[in-house]
Formats: sequence, structure tokens, C-alpha cells
Amino acid sequence: MALPRATSRRRSPARIGLPLALAAYAVLALFAGAALVTWQDPAFAADGAAWAAAGAILTNAIPTLVLALLLLALTRRPLLSLGLAMLPLYLLYYANAIKLELLDTPVLPADFMLLGHLGDGGALLARYLPPTAIACAVACVLVVAALLRWERPWQRLTGWARLLVGAGVLGLGASLVAGVSPWSRVYAAAQDEWLEWSPAASAEHGGLPATLLRYAWSTTFVLPEPDRELARRFMQDHAAAPPAAPDPSTLPDIVVVQSESFFDPARLRGLEPAQVLPEFRRLAAVSRHGDLWVPAYGGGTIRTEFEVLTGIAMRYFPEVQYPYFRLTATAVPSLASVLAGHGYSTLAVHPHERDFWNRAVALDHLGFGAFDGEEAFGDAVRVGWYIGDDALVDHVLQRLDAARSPAFVFAISMENHGPYEGFPNADPNDIAAQPVPPDASGPPAERLRGYLYHLARADRALGRLADALKQRPRRTLLLFYGDHLPALPKLYEGAGFDDGANGFSQPVPWLLFDSAHAGPVPAEETTAAFYLPALLLATAGIDDRYFDALESARRQDLPGPHWTPRDDAALGAIMLMRQRGEAP
Repeated sequence: MALPRATSRRRSPARIGLPLALAAYAVLALFAGAALVTWQDPAFAADGAAWAAAGAILTNAIPTLVLALLLLALTRRPLLSLGLAMLPLYLLYYANAIKLELLDTPVLPADFMLLGHLGDGGALLARYLPPTAIACAVACVLVVAALLRWERPWQRLTGWARLLVGAGVLGLGASLVAGVSPWSRVYAAAQDEWLEWSPAASAEHGGLPATLLRYAWSTTFVLPEPDRELARRFMQDHAAAPPAAPDPSTLPDIVVVQSESFFDPARLRGLEPAQVLPEFRRLAAVSRHGDLWVPAYGGGTIRTEFEVLTGIAMRYFPEVQYPYFRLTATAVPSLASVLAGHGYSTLAVHPHERDFWNRAVALDHLGFGAFDGEEAFGDAVRVGWYIGDDALVDHVLQRLDAARSPAFVFAISMENHGPYEGFPNADPNDIAAQPVPPDASGPPAERLRGYLYHLARADRALGRLADALKQRPRRTLLLFYGDHLPALPKLYEGAGFDDGANGFSQPVPWLLFDSAHAGPVPAEETTAAFYLPALLLATAGIDDRYFDALESARRQDLPGPHWTPRDDAALGAIMLMRQRGEAP
């Protein structure tokens, strides 16, 4: 007589019922996500803050819950699904911590647009990861492989039941991403301190995932209609009699150098002008120069780049973080297109991946005739992580010598891009000899030394370029400026600045060197990035109706930290029209 088979005491979805099992799993996933949020999110990690904000914590965990249920429908493995759902949340906090440390701003929806345009496969961003990140990634792969191999799938979650659960969760997730009701009301109630104009403050009070969702809901990209009458009056008020057409044989070559993270460290408390930037100061003594206010801090190079090339200020596009993804989808008038209309050859040069920041497409739409990316530099010497500024200067001079007409060369340097520690191909003794403020110590001081090592090389390259341009028979204008401060916020918090202000309130330097200049030493001029192209064309004697009006407005304005332009409303109207390709 056969004995009855032993039965397992473990309760499975088949025994307790699939709906009840799914409900229990949903509660588990929600509270697992909430635990990770409480542990990692700066808004809730402080002692005593978590329990007081339970509702906000749960709303930050909801995306993890939805993803876990969707993965459960796909894999039928509960532990694997929960782990895979929590991994993106952990990685989000990991990236957010790095961005907060370097830029003092949280991760935003626009940052995800960058992932499809890295060009270098993410090598630049990977350099900011600590060595332990690789070990963690390997561990995650091993855990996933083990769960795939050993975890038994839910037997009851098959067929129509699996399809219905998957479709239901997919619809739930789509409604969450779209922000339809009741999600909008739920998140509004939980985030009672939502400040749309301040993502850092919103994330600090309401949590990172919830802030990302609400920004994604609220930043639909629809440009407002410009006030065309106001723009017309602006052009009328700043109209000038057009000058006589210049003789093509007398047009100067124009070189613009956007120097990565070029900043005057003498603004830091404890460093003196005599210790840094000797070549810049030598050239500034015979050039127009001064402080430059830019729309970027610690990163976001293309924000400053867009302003200098187009004369369009980012302040009038507050929902746009990265203009080369949003504002250059079609042709936009720029320095390149204006100069091409006067017979110039137009070339952009950047010793890095041409697709990074979507530059290849954007620069084409801005009217450049050619773009030399990293592939044009062959086996050029790398200093640190990137091709050095000396190689960039050599390339610019070669291209100028090969030009058969007046040339416009826009050069974007790369050597001084962070991170500023652990980089190869550098002299450690030279790095160690760099000056730092007396109060700076530890990692902030070491990063500053790494930055100053590259900055000194950028300064020497600037002097060599200016000296070479002075020897050329054709007059050459060299516009040189920094795109933003280096990403050293911990140093700024410690050493501080001479003026007592924070890093967001510091300018970068600019100068306009004229190889034919023999006049008196000019006074310092404070200006803004979007005014630079108008100043440059006026110096070159090249007429353009828009830039002429912008130069007139520049001479009446006095930029500074957090300033409002003198013709703010009118500038906004004319720049909205300019971005659309409309002429007032």
C-alpha cells in the first residue's frame, strides 16, 4: 500500500490565492522601497525626520512598487523582481549624491536625456565613480544570476492571470508617469513644500523620486508666444545706421576659445593674483577683459556655449536645462551663420567625442560648415584624462594657416574637465607644488591641486596662442573665456571667496585680444555670456541687425550676480523670436 506523499507546509500563491498573494507582495515591495528611501534620501535620512514624513516617504516608494509588480509579471520570481526594482532607485540616489557633491544640484529629468548622447560610452561620467562602484556592480550581477538560477517562479501566475496582472500594472505605471489624477493629487498632498522654481529645495523637502515625477509632469516644453510688438520697439530703440560694408580683404580672422572650467582662483580666500594665471594677466593688460556672468555652475558647458554662439540668454528658457537637446532642433541664427554670410569659413573644434552633448547635430543647426572632433586629433597627447590644450592650440593654428578666406574657428577645450584626482599622464610633483588656500585640506585641497595643474597648462596655452596669432599677417581677434567654475563645491564651502559670496555668485574671466591692437590699456568690462557675440562682431566691424541691437543694450547694462537685465522683458521677447527663426 502506497504511503501518502508528504506535503510542504510553505504557503504558495496557489494555496492562499493569487489576489491575496499579490496584495501581500505589493505591501512588501512598498515598504522595502520606503526603507531604501528612508536610508538614502537626504530629505528623510535625518534623525526623526522619517516618521514625521511617512506619507511623503511612501509616495517616493510608489515607483519602486509599480516596477516590482511589472517585473513580477514578466519573471514570476518575487525576490528577483523586488531586487531589480530597488536597484534603479539605489542607482538614482548614488548618481544624485555625486551630482550634489560636484554641482550642488539634484538629478533632474533633463539629465536622463544626456544618457543617449554620451558619445564615449559613458567613460567621462564613469570617471566620477569610486572604485567600490565596480565591486558593487559585479555583486549585483552575481545576485541576479543566482536568483535566476535558484528562485522558483510562482506557478499560479501564468496564462491569462499573468497577462491581466501585467496589463493592469503597465496601465498603472503609465498613469503615474503621465501624472493623471489621482496621482497628481496624491503627490501634491504629500509634497506640501513643492517649489517648482527650486528643484534643490523641492528635493530636499519632498524626496528625490517624487520631485523627479513632478518635474516631469510640469515641464512640458511649450515656448510662450513672444510679445512681438515689444520686440519691434526694442529693435527700434536700439537701431543704428548700418556701417559701410567692410572690405573682405581687411576682415579679421576670428578665434573663440571656450576654456573648460577656466576660473580665476585668486578669488578664493588665501590665494593671490601673483600665484595664478600669469599669461591671462599679461594679455588682459593689453586686451579688453573683465568678469563674465554665465548661466552654468560647475557643469552644463553647453548653456554658456549656446549663449555665446547665439546671443540668446538661457534665462528666457527656464524649463530648458540643456539647450542642445531642446533649442537647436532646427536652424538657429548664430555667430557662425552671420559670419558665413560675410564670407567666412566656419569651423568648430573639440578634442572629444563629437556626439557628446549632441554637439554634432546642434553645431550643424547653428550654421557651422565643419566640425573637427576627437577623430581629427590622431595620436595627440593626452594630459590627464583628455587631449591637452597644447594639442588644441596646434590644431587651431594649422586650420587657420590652411584657410583661404577669413576664418572663424570656435574651439572648445577639454583638458581641464574633471574629475581632478587620480588622473593619468600628469607630473605628480607639479601637482603637489600647486598653491592652495591655508584653510584647505584633505580631498578638497587635493582636487584643487589637480585642477590648478591643468589650469596652469590652459593659461600657458592661451599665451602661446596669442603670441602665435600676433605673428600672423592677417589681423586676428581672439575671444577667450571660461564656461563655468570648476566643480569644487566642498572647497568653496571651506576656503570661501574673498567677497564672502558663494560659488553661485562668482564670475569667470574673459578677454578679447586683438593682434593688431596698439592702443592704451583698456579698463575692465563686466558683461554676460549672451552679450559676448555682439561685442565681438562690433569689434570686428561686422554688421548684423540683431547683434547690433544687442551690443547697444550691452553698453547700457551692468551684469552682476543674480541681476536682471536692463531691458529684460524686451530681450526676452526678441530672443524668443530669434530662437524660432523669426525676424522682428
